[in-house]
Amino acid sequence: MELFEFANAMISAEGFENLDFLGNVGHSIESAREHRRYIEKGNDARLGEVGLFTFEPHIRKTGGAWGFKHENIYYFDPDGQAVEL
Repeated sequence: MELFEFANAMISAEGFENLDFLGNVGHSIESAREHRRYIEKGNDARLGEVGLFTFEPHIRKTGGAWGFKHENIYYFDPDGQAVEL
């Protein structure tokens, strides 16, 4: 299962739905927007190939009226572990 599918499965399992208009749950942080790699269906790029990345699903309780988005920024340490800034 790819990261995007795993993240959406977890979101659904907790009773939420993804509201992002592009359907992604995060992206790499790049010097230019057009170079971003999105955590989205069909993207085979590994997050270890980027310096910094976000995990920022735009979610709401399933059927709810209001959504929420919070951005966390991460990098991989020398041991390959994701570390939140």
